[in-house]
Amino acid sequence: MERQTSADSYTSSRTGSEKDSDIYDELRDKMSLISMMAPHPDLLYKEAITAPGGTTKERHPILVIPDNARLGSLTDEEASCLLSYYCKIHTHAEQKRGFVIIVDRRNDTWLATRATLWKIREHFPAPVELIYCLEPNSILQKTFGAGLKQVNGYNLPVRFLQKAEDLCSDGFFTLDQLPPTLGGPLLYDHKTWCSHRLAVEKYEMNTCELDAESTDVMDKMRNTDLPNETDETDEMIKEQLVMRNHLKTDVNEGIKRGNALQEVMLQFDNDKKKVVNLERVPDRMRNILTIRDCMERLAFVEKQFDNFWSEHYPMLLQCQQLRKFEVKFRNLWPTMNERLQALNKLNDKIEQSVDLVKSEAVADIIQDIEEITPQAKDILAMGKRLIATRHYADDSIRPKCKELEGVIALLESKSRNCDEKLARCTELEERINKAEKWCRDGMDRLGARWTITPDASAAGIIHDIDAFLKEADAFKLDNPKEFHNLFKTHATREMNERLPELLREVEEVTELCVARKTSLGWSKEMKDSTDGRRSSLSVAGSRFVRAGSR
Repeated sequence: MERQTSADSYTSSRTGSEKDSDIYDELRDKMSLISMMAPHPDLLYKEAITAPGGTTKERHPILVIPDNARLGSLTDEEASCLLSYYCKIHTHAEQKRGFVIIVDRRNDTWLATRATLWKIREHFPAPVELIYCLEPNSILQKTFGAGLKQVNGYNLPVRFLQKAEDLCSDGFFTLDQLPPTLGGPLLYDHKTWCSHRLAVEKYEMNTCELDAESTDVMDKMRNTDLPNETDETDEMIKEQLVMRNHLKTDVNEGIKRGNALQEVMLQFDNDKKKVVNLERVPDRMRNILTIRDCMERLAFVEKQFDNFWSEHYPMLLQCQQLRKFEVKFRNLWPTMNERLQALNKLNDKIEQSVDLVKSEAVADIIQDIEEITPQAKDILAMGKRLIATRHYADDSIRPKCKELEGVIALLESKSRNCDEKLARCTELEERINKAEKWCRDGMDRLGARWTITPDASAAGIIHDIDAFLKEADAFKLDNPKEFHNLFKTHATREMNERLPELLREVEEVTELCVARKTSLGWSKEMKDSTDGRRSSLSVAGSRFVRAGSR
């Protein structure tokens, strides 16, 4: 028995040069075969022709026209439809080799025999290798038979035989290729054959439909434009997952139906536990081989789709990740630029006034920068991960990552510089404030506390003055070089206005304190020491006065 297609030949034919249109051509052929019998739903069950499944030694299919005179009673349309159907259920190779037809007319008339042969000549669509005609065997028909055996009148390769035993006399085929009605062992039940045949045809068409559906699904997925929005991308992935799962379910269900159909073919109609001997039922063997071909085809369809999906689905995920990256980048990028501009303005404000910097707005800017910098780093890390996976949009991701790196570096450096500058300005202002307070306290003490009274001795007052002068170390105005560098780099406009006057006040208070100590009779050695301090402050004051004037 020749298989319609083998798994290897099908696989090789489905790869390489075969076009997708072949799938639809085959589907149309299957639909045409089924629709062929649609106008005559009961025609197949009339048993005007049978195909028990036997073949000749040269593998020509054997068709049998039973001894029931039903073919001759058919209209030309019905006969053409039925003969075409029995031809097309065989493979193209079998059709090309040609058929052997056994016409059994032993209980019929020569007129019916002649009508049957005429219908074969007019309506059989494939080559006929040979026709064996079992003659009518009644005495009356034998009398008329001599004049009706004119082979040339039929224009067919007809061989007339008187009995079924003579069918194998020429050795063209063996007896085991014939059904019991012709003396052979092949089991054949026409109703069962019809039901099996229709089931197999439906299964074949379903297989073709699934193959075509798989091609359509892959083409649709392949040709779908990737969305530019995250929501649309998520929706597209959901839709394609539904399509994929639906196709996979249909293919798996098709394979299950094939297994179930095979089980039916292997069982006797009245005994489901008894397995059919397929050597005696070649028509079932043909059906089983067809079913297995369909199952192999479905398995190949599934494998082909899985291979496509293994490449297509990661691309969908890459698209989804890219859209998320782009959305996060678009949402954060304007904010980063705004914060960068705010930082630049903040640095300018620090040079004008520390009070302007010490506001809630500045704190908010710093806090915002501290919040968006980690977000920007997360987006940058996301982009680098996409690049590492050899993303298809690598040329779009790399520039964005480079921009992110640049802005992150600017935000961090400018934020750090701003913090340092603000801290130094704050420190300088605190030192100035301490110096102003020290001057006020000094004037108050000179006016009230540092006078000799019964309760305050000269030595105690002098000790108190020394302790007060020591407090000037807290605002470090006695180190001209260090204070000058700090002032030059971080002083604000307000500080430039306040500092010269403050230095003069510090110098005056220091001189008054030293003078008060002198008036209290302090030694000349101590006086020289305080003069040295006063000289140092005078130098610093003169420098800062010149810097302020500039």
